[in-house]
Amino acid sequence: MNKHIGSDFDDFLAEQSIAEEVSAAALKRVISWQIAEAMKLQKVTKKSLGGADAHQSHRS
Repeated sequence: MNKHIGSDFDDFLAEQSIAEEVSAAALKRVISWQIAEAMKLQKVTKKSLGGADAHQSHRS
């Protein structure tokens, strides 16, 4: 018999001692997705986010 029948997923994660790890990974994925969507809307590329170093090298 499965000891997890009737329990919810959060209980399962807690029993496996991985609730915090799974929550952190899920949050990271959501934030990454939100950033990617905002970049698409604003037509920003990863390359254009090269930072100050990339901009300074073009000025020299």
